[in-house]
Amino acid sequence: MFKPIPLFLGLRYFSSGGRDNRLVSFISTLAITGLVMGVALLVVVLSVMNGFDRELRERILSVVPHVQIIHNSGVDNWQQQAGVIAAQPSVTEVSPYNEVMGLINFRRDSRPIQLLGLTTEALPSGIAAVLEESGVVMPPTGQLLLSEVVAAGLNVQLGQRVTIIIPGAAGPTTAVSLKVAGFFSTHTEVDQLLALATLEQVADIAGKPGLVRGFRVQIDDQFNVRQLGYKLLDKLPYGYGFRDWFQTHGNLYQAIQLSRNMVGLLIFMIIAIAAFNVISMLMMSVIDKRRDIAILQTLGLSRADILRLFLTQGAFIGLFGISIGVALGVLGCIWVADFVSWMESMLGVTFLNTEVYPIDYIPVDLRWSDVSMVAGAAVVLNLLATLYPALRASRVVPAEELRYE
Repeated sequence: MFKPIPLFLGLRYFSSGGRDNRLVSFISTLAITGLVMGVALLVVVLSVMNGFDRELRERILSVVPHVQIIHNSGVDNWQQQAGVIAAQPSVTEVSPYNEVMGLINFRRDSRPIQLLGLTTEALPSGIAAVLEESGVVMPPTGQLLLSEVVAAGLNVQLGQRVTIIIPGAAGPTTAVSLKVAGFFSTHTEVDQLLALATLEQVADIAGKPGLVRGFRVQIDDQFNVRQLGYKLLDKLPYGYGFRDWFQTHGNLYQAIQLSRNMVGLLIFMIIAIAAFNVISMLMMSVIDKRRDIAILQTLGLSRADILRLFLTQGAFIGLFGISIGVALGVLGCIWVADFVSWMESMLGVTFLNTEVYPIDYIPVDLRWSDVSMVAGAAVVLNLLATLYPALRASRVVPAEELRYE
């Protein structure tokens, strides 16, 4: 038959918090605080790292192609080849492109530039979304769009002319003057280099008028790009090669995964340390209440009842701390991006710069599976930490404790 006495007494011990013993009270507060901080931090950190992973897959890889199909000497009848590529089952988007790397010069300032040539008829959806968000459209021939980062670095204004300098590999250097038609921002590392112009304009600058360099291909499974690349080479004529996002951003993806695991492990250790504090607190509580335990046993409580009593006390400590930690973690996920923006505006600094980081904002992707995993792991650690002190309490011998009473 179930006896509620151990549950009732365990709740009383938990609610009293060792008021008669300041050291026990302090260690109890420390244990709960450690659980709260560890769980909350782990929920926030995992959510932020999930956000970086999501932004890589959904934002960066919407601007950066999953696969670039490149021809050595250029493609003249690109519509036909684009149809061959688009016919593959996993391909969702095909866009012809031209590209040149060089320098952009405005007055006395210069910086590296990646001039990307695209056509309005087959504009990549990711770039189209960026342009729509920035309120600009693809410019006509003789003009270009600059990323806000490049424009700020050169201090160039709308309507002014910049010079694109393309060093020749075996011939003379090419310099072309283009008018700035607008600005855009992807909020990713791409902004450090990118400028947009028409497909024909970039072909002329590259010295291959009427040709396209290749195709930007998006697929439904981003992790199947390598197999698709080789499959497309079998379908296309000789002279094509490919480059996938693993080659351009694979290191970034691996770094995000490694950071997520390592930071998660380090913060998980905070929870483990808090569990050791639970052991210390319960052991102090057992020592402090040895006479009470002996009296309870003389009143009829069995060793199993004493064991359940202290397990209940430890479980309440764990559930209380973990619940508050989960609540603070979820609230932190909601507020962390706004808090970082507020700190940046207050201090006048930029914590995330695309010169160093892949994006310039704090992304958050709260997954309830992660919250459940963190809470479950904390509960298990807390119960393991509670077990030994509860066993020690159940082994108290009433005769030894009360012999002098």
